Amino acid sequence: MAGSSAESGQPQGRPAPSLAVIGAGVAGCALAAGLRRGGWGGSIVLWEAGRGPGGRAATRRSRHDPGWQIDHGAPLVNLLEGPEPELVAPLLAGGWIEPWREPAAVLDSAGNLGPADGDPLLRGRLYRGRQGMDDLARGLLALAEAQGPAGSLDGRYGTLVRHLEARPGGGWRLADATGAVLGEADWLVLTGTLLAHPRALERFDWPQVPLLQASQGLGDAELEAALAALASMEMDVRTNLMLTIEPAAAARWLALPFRLLGLDGPAQRRWGLRRLSIQPLADGRCAVVAHGVLEEEPDDAAAITALEAAVAAALAPWLGERHGGGEALAGVERRQLMRWGAAFPTAPGLPAAATVCPRSRVAFCGDFIAGPGFGRIEGALRSAQSLTGRLLALVLLLCLALGSPATAAAATAVPYRCDGDLLLATSDNGAVDAPGIPNTAAGTVPGATVLLEWRDLRLQLPRTNNAGPPSYTDGIWWWSLEDPAQPRFLHRRGAIESFSCQAVPAAGPPAGGR
Repeated sequence: MAGSSAESGQPQGRPAPSLAVIGAGVAGCALAAGLRRGGWGGSIVLWEAGRGPGGRAATRRSRHDPGWQIDHGAPLVNLLEGPEPELVAPLLAGGWIEPWREPAAVLDSAGNLGPADGDPLLRGRLYRGRQGMDDLARGLLALAEAQGPAGSLDGRYGTLVRHLEARPGGGWRLADATGAVLGEADWLVLTGTLLAHPRALERFDWPQVPLLQASQGLGDAELEAALAALASMEMDVRTNLMLTIEPAAAARWLALPFRLLGLDGPAQRRWGLRRLSIQPLADGRCAVVAHGVLEEEPDDAAAITALEAAVAAALAPWLGERHGGGEALAGVERRQLMRWGAAFPTAPGLPAAATVCPRSRVAFCGDFIAGPGFGRIEGALRSAQSLTGRLLALVLLLCLALGSPATAAAATAVPYRCDGDLLLATSDNGAVDAPGIPNTAAGTVPGATVLLEWRDLRLQLPRTNNAGPPSYTDGIWWWSLEDPAQPRFLHRRGAIESFSCQAVPAAGPPAGGR
């Protein structure tokens, strides 16, 4: 996708749009990498409440204990759908991620081990960060920094955005809890639901949902629908126990027939655990991370005791100890708790068609977007890839509306709305025909094609050798302009799939006079 400003839609002679991304988890970092590789030249600032990038795929480290690091959230990346997200290949080539090949299993309620693919996280193609799971996010940021103007990508860590305000002249203003302005941007992207979901009222005792409050008076029906869909979404609370095992006791853990253990449904209900990972440390110790499904304990000490007893009971046959009365595990030198405050979405998620609100210049990506990989890292990567294409196409559309010289080569690009998503159709007249197939017999231009950019697709279709309104096909996809206001867009996949398309009227000013 890397290329000239004309290819990416970045206008020449005009300031490139700036972007404020709330959240530097996998989705936010992947969006930055995708946009930069696609030619987005405007500034991108990632606002993250945590101490570094990664989100639930972060790695916890200690300044005082160099040999201690724990992947306390997602232990790996699993990809079930194909083809793989575009950024996986450069991450592998750069040594940021590697295939995950450790032994894994699933525990049933009778205490029996079964195949690993009984756990949804352990199916498909498995990868992990090479030096820790946060290498995934760090690698994505490295890909982003390798493209675009120097200094135009920034990560603001340890910063919680509390207030959002739509600027009268367009774009967004971000502020902290005191009301102090943190920054401004032309576009706002939320990679998590905190600022758009009612759970913020209970968790932080905020009087209003920040984005809902900021959107009042904008008159953007698309944003209102997206916020309503987000408000109806359920979120799961998770509590993870992190144990550091001293070297003498770590040998037993490292000798277990699994490094990652999933639990099936009945086992989860019996022991209150969802998953358990064993992670060797550099000095002979190991870390054990238990993902709990117990009811949230208001007291951390009680939660630690309950989860440790659950681990001891579930693994008693392998650890060679008798547990059942809530005893603590032997050899534990450090116990810590990590609460994920309602960060895990439940289906169906935000519809993909609702992820971009052009009038307000608001967009969404993350594992809460409905589609392949929902609720997992795969969903974060795929939603970021989809949003990358849509944002680049929208900037190109804006250039067309403004008559930017950057789009002179693509002056025939025409915007449509197809099944709710923006589609750009760019016609091109090539210099030659295919041998023996002279389109001039029907009055067409030799070598004519159309480039269609829609969702994750970039299709170049040759024009058919017909007279009258132009149509294009490669035998699988078909684009026909019999009615330019409602073109026919078909896909042959066994049966014929038809997409409803309408021409987009000339772009007017954004909502609120922006």
